[in-house]
Amino acid sequence: MGLKSSLASLLLAVPVLLAHPGHEEVYAQGPEPRSLDHCKRAFSQDEFVKRTIERHGEEYLRLRRALNLESHDSPKIHKRDYISVSRIDHKSNKTVTANTDPATLFTDAGACILMPAVDQGPLYVKGEQVRKDITEGEAGLKMTLAIQVVDYKTCEVVPNAYVDIWSSNSTEQGTYVGVQGYPGMGDPKDASILKGTALRGVQPTDDHGIATFDGLLPGHYEGRATHIHAIVYLGAKKEANNTITGGKAAHVGQLYFDQSLLAAVDKLDPYSTNKMRVVKNTADFLFMQGANGDDPIVRYAITGNSLSDGLFAWIRFGVNTNNNLPVSPAAFMTSSGGVMNPNGPVAKMNQGGFGGGFGGGGFGGGFGGGFGGGRKNKARAEMRAAAEATAEEHGA
Repeated sequence: MGLKSSLASLLLAVPVLLAHPGHEEVYAQGPEPRSLDHCKRAFSQDEFVKRTIERHGEEYLRLRRALNLESHDSPKIHKRDYISVSRIDHKSNKTVTANTDPATLFTDAGACILMPAVDQGPLYVKGEQVRKDITEGEAGLKMTLAIQVVDYKTCEVVPNAYVDIWSSNSTEQGTYVGVQGYPGMGDPKDASILKGTALRGVQPTDDHGIATFDGLLPGHYEGRATHIHAIVYLGAKKEANNTITGGKAAHVGQLYFDQSLLAAVDKLDPYSTNKMRVVKNTADFLFMQGANGDDPIVRYAITGNSLSDGLFAWIRFGVNTNNNLPVSPAAFMTSSGGVMNPNGPVAKMNQGGFGGGFGGGGFGGGFGGGFGGGRKNKARAEMRAAAEATAEEHGA
């Protein structure tokens, strides 16, 4: 079976794909361009490149100087589908010194436009703090993540947006904190889980459209490739309590990492303690959806002489500023702590709204454990098998 026909069957199998059981779906609002290729000329203009380079360069050099080290490089973007994307080496590979012009490091931050249908996932917490450092003492590989938001229609950067990100930690089973009652994410009766805010946070985009976070490379869990969730809010207001209110969600997406990078990270502590099955990008249906024409894998550079010194990662989002996508949090963070959303995806799941229980951690042993063994579950299993067969066919 050819790649195009395989993709066609995959996309017909399930209308909107799931990140976790009990997800909330975000539907397409009509066809949109699948890349920022039409912005190539604008991105190459001296002023745009200069602004982006200066901002990224400052962050990168800050990390390098903290380690008393020199600099690395930036990779190129290529024409892509989800198989070819998986084959791109997103690691910087040029030899540079402390005297290298930062303009040579960040001439391309990557391109990823709003997917027509993406998954928010069931573990989003609304009301997290506006903050750059989201680690809270969690163990793991330090990673600074820079996300640049660009209006895909005008190719102009989008300042004063807010980027909300969240991910799993690097423990034995890749756990999300902040949501109570989700299978595999701690004791479902432990309300203290709601107090957790690690690896969750919000940052505004600056005049260059860039939001920057100091966090960790996420761990993995059953059923999904390693990823970070992100929502871009436009028109939101920062309140006195350091949270945001109002605005609209113009982008809901997920970021991924090179498979070679993840394999190297899995040898480091505490990632090495995670014995859950690794799902490759090319076997992850949401990666296929995002990478079929786009590149949702972050570019990255090692900030020291070895991987354990940390990473600097960056990516560009092209967003439709007219979008107002639905978002359904699993929980809300309030001044007195976290509160579950009674109408959220996890609450509905626990009320039986999604056809019964799940297995453990994440997908609980894969796709075989959720939704009461119904048709959706069967379709998901068939899609995963087809994805793995397609990846094997193309050597990914």
